[in-house]
Amino acid sequence: MRRAALLPLLLVPALVAAPPPHRPKLVVVISVDQFSAALMQTYGPELHGGLARLRKEGVFFSEAYHDHGFTETGPGHSVLLSGRFPAHTGIVENVWMDRALGHRVYCVEDPAAKALHAPEQASASNLRFLGDALGDWLQAQVPGSRVFAVSGKDRAAILMAGRKPTGAFWFTGSAGFTSSTVYGTRLPQWLVRYDQELSDRIATDNWLWSKDPATPEGRKAEWTYGAQTMRNGALPRLIQGAGMPVDKGFEVRFRKSPFLDAVTLEAAEALLDGEKLGQGPGTDLLALSFSATDYIGHSYGSLGTEMRDQMHRLDQVLGRLLARLDREYPGAWVVLSADHGGLDVPEALADQGFPARRLLAEPFMGALQADLRAAFKADHDLVLPSTEPNSLYLDETVVKAMGLDRRAVLAHLQAWLRARPEVADAFTSEELQATDPTVQGSPRDSSLRALLRRSFHPDRSGDILIAVKPLVVIGTPPTDYPANHGTPNGYDRRVPLIFWGPWKAAERREPVRTVDLAPTLAHELGLRPGAVDGKALDLGPRK
Repeated sequence: MRRAALLPLLLVPALVAAPPPHRPKLVVVISVDQFSAALMQTYGPELHGGLARLRKEGVFFSEAYHDHGFTETGPGHSVLLSGRFPAHTGIVENVWMDRALGHRVYCVEDPAAKALHAPEQASASNLRFLGDALGDWLQAQVPGSRVFAVSGKDRAAILMAGRKPTGAFWFTGSAGFTSSTVYGTRLPQWLVRYDQELSDRIATDNWLWSKDPATPEGRKAEWTYGAQTMRNGALPRLIQGAGMPVDKGFEVRFRKSPFLDAVTLEAAEALLDGEKLGQGPGTDLLALSFSATDYIGHSYGSLGTEMRDQMHRLDQVLGRLLARLDREYPGAWVVLSADHGGLDVPEALADQGFPARRLLAEPFMGALQADLRAAFKADHDLVLPSTEPNSLYLDETVVKAMGLDRRAVLAHLQAWLRARPEVADAFTSEELQATDPTVQGSPRDSSLRALLRRSFHPDRSGDILIAVKPLVVIGTPPTDYPANHGTPNGYDRRVPLIFWGPWKAAERREPVRTVDLAPTLAHELGLRPGAVDGKALDLGPRK
């Protein structure tokens, strides 16, 4: 009798289970490299294209934060579609020391991968990415779904694509866009055709970056280092002229111009056509990362004419993409965010009265090494060399050979760092391992210790991690990349987050995290996410 009585109750959940959500045929997730919330706030009111549409028609979270400490391209892109902090994706920086190999490794470096356009060249993959991402959940749970990624940078495409994408492609200079043997045996024909057409245009066209007539003039500034004077606000700039050598110099110039985003969109459109995205039985995911803002920000700062014009050009590129989605993919969803923000050129800020300064790596490391040598009577440096001293590794060989107490060395180093006027704080690996990485409170108020903990992996990070004070830029002399990012400060962490689709438009001002992006999309798509550090956001009512 008991069994008979229970049977109807056991059937009830199946009878009342909610139907699966209505899924779009295409989801496009866009990352704009180095697109800070400050850029949106500064230039947004001038724009009338795609960025303006997304802001006006989407659910716009204006207080979204990367809630980790080392705000670089690799870590930021590893977060967006995984919903996990760099401590869990393993992508703690763009480059870190591999203790087992004895040298530094690039975050998507893979010795076994070869370039599909040039099999003799080394290439890249997700070898060092830990865990999975939205595309993996989608393909596993919605039959017939496909996942592609396209970017100007290999690490951006690879780290948004997840564990097993259908394809991942990135710009490689005059050869166009490529991939690696990890993602296929040959380039698809649609990409071969596009690359050939692009290569012909690079060789025969004049690529002149002129200011768009709609772009107001930005700030003009110059800064000096040694005998060299650097300037911004100087448009037009010749990027490539017909008949000029197509060499590495071309690629450097091309990357720090709006043309990089333009060809990235062209490659994505070739992919939409060639792979017939949005026309299969499942839901297709296209991850796009536009890289030009990062190169332009590094080279010219965020307040000059170059960046102002880039915002207008990016607005046009995104407007073209949204117009195509309207025509050919009605009902498509779009999400826009960024891998990190950035700071203007510190010398230019200092000229305006801000207490901004540059922390040059070479003299900083020289003073650090000299102090340790004197304190421990060492004949050799006790810390491995670093061009970006935010994650420092002890030279264990020297420490052990001298019979030094590792903890004593770290304690002295930490005290020296904390006494430096540029340093906000420094934490040892032992302190960080004892810190809870889970989210607590508002990301606006996250402590430096918590932020650095979320950028820390015991097998990859240094023995001591450093946070610099606001308006301090770590880097090399301002001759190549005058402006930089990578700190735990708000201007590097705060980015836009916009969901554009079936939801009613709204501007939301509550603080949220970029690790919330992936679980939010998973929830809206009716997917079971893997392990995540974020949460599904309430996007409000649908239209």
